[in-house]
Amino acid sequence: MKLLPLPEGGLRLHLEVDEAAMLDQLVAQLMQLLQSHSGTALDPDPLFASLEVGGSDDVPEDPALARLFPNAYEDDADATQFRRVTEQGLLNRKLQDAIQVTTALGLGGGLPSEDAVIEVDISTTTLPAWARTVTALRLAIAARIGLDTAEDHDRLLEDEETRGTVLVFDWLAAILEAALMMQGGALLDGDDGDDADGSADDASDRA
Repeated sequence: MKLLPLPEGGLRLHLEVDEAAMLDQLVAQLMQLLQSHSGTALDPDPLFASLEVGGSDDVPEDPALARLFPNAYEDDADATQFRRVTEQGLLNRKLQDAIQVTTALGLGGGLPSEDAVIEVDISTTTLPAWARTVTALRLAIAARIGLDTAEDHDRLLEDEETRGTVLVFDWLAAILEAALMMQGGALLDGDDGDDADGSADDASDRA
């Protein structure tokens, strides 16, 4: 993986074929997870989709979904009321972000030769969608393997069963960190804080 700044702004992401395929597969799995919790079909209009009203009453039972859609308020009644109104719109936006990323990777027609390099230009406009999707992937992975703290990270990294997953988690962190360092956190002004659960991020900061 390599990131290079573009003269006109934005970034160019270079990925080996295996890296691009893995990222594409992870994004596809994230989309499946989100669709499993969706109550409606995704509106093709991004604005209408993100403004769609609806949602469940409680935090999802699935740990990964629960990490992606935490309560917005400590008070249960307030949290439920907010979730009923905003959850579907937030879910739709996560789906739109993920679609944008997998479309940019362009692997829908199959993988190129093994020695090819996948180049993806990420503009200042599309970077927030990439950052939110990579963050959502990291949150979902962390929830799946029980990675909440730095101590968890070290323990899971030493475990043969979870070591590979932790390395993927760290690789995603490296992509996100490099992109944000090159472009600056101001580009995430469009993020509404749906990655606010920072426990997994805290754990990865030391990776």
